[in-house]
Amino acid sequence: MPAQRSRTTGWRRCLQQLVDHKGSLQVALAPNGPTGRDFIWRAKLISLSENEILVEMPTAAGEPLPLEEGVALLGIIAIGQNRWMFRTNCLGSVAHRSNGRDGLGLRLRMPNTVERCQRRRDYRITTDSLELPEISAWPLLDPRSVVLSERMCQLRMERHISGDLSPEALPEQNVMPDVGPAFKATLVNMGGGGVGLQVPAGEASGIGRHRLHWLRFPLPGLDSPPLCVTAKLMHWHLEAGNTTYMGLMFDFSFNPSHKRFVTQQITRAVAIQQREQLRAA
Repeated sequence: MPAQRSRTTGWRRCLQQLVDHKGSLQVALAPNGPTGRDFIWRAKLISLSENEILVEMPTAAGEPLPLEEGVALLGIIAIGQNRWMFRTNCLGSVAHRSNGRDGLGLRLRMPNTVERCQRRRDYRITTDSLELPEISAWPLLDPRSVVLSERMCQLRMERHISGDLSPEALPEQNVMPDVGPAFKATLVNMGGGGVGLQVPAGEASGIGRHRLHWLRFPLPGLDSPPLCVTAKLMHWHLEAGNTTYMGLMFDFSFNPSHKRFVTQQITRAVAIQQREQLRAA
């Protein structure tokens, strides 16, 4: 019992340190069978109580992401290369005031146990495993060329939703802007109106030379065309294992109407995942 109490005190202390340093908790929908790839959302920690964790509401392209009360979630504590995961539930949203500003918070049930991930680069514990989306990215050479490409991306998605599945309807080459050579990455988190990418060592050559990038990634749980969006490189740094982390902000300055479409598609994918999870429960 004393050892268990010490371990509990340890991860609670880590959470409190993150709160004190205005850090973030990572949150994902708990897997419900083979759902494909999973989005992880970065949400700023606001406060802790005996039974609850309060975080800022996760966002989709900068807009609040509706999470239903009762939905099962995975919480992820990431400090450096160390990572712990735990099961929790959404207890609903609540208005809060932080740093003199009003905002919307998400209430999470405080877990009884927290488990360290088996390997530092994995999102796996004994009961759960997350698979992160693989993403294709290109340095954007002519930002003006994204307008037609983003509209074609939207048209492909709308045709798919309406039931038009003909592969020849909109060939892939018709939805590409003026870009440089492609590189592969893993989408490790979303939040704050952008994404965090992890780029393997062999793909990272020269990524800091370009400010704007064209991203294409699948939506979790949906057999639909990939989502395409322009993003601006805000910062990047080397990580252990010679991988590179890229922090990017979605950029809708060349096609403002695309923001609403991107928000709708991410929200739709998450709503479908929640519905399937709650139905199974």
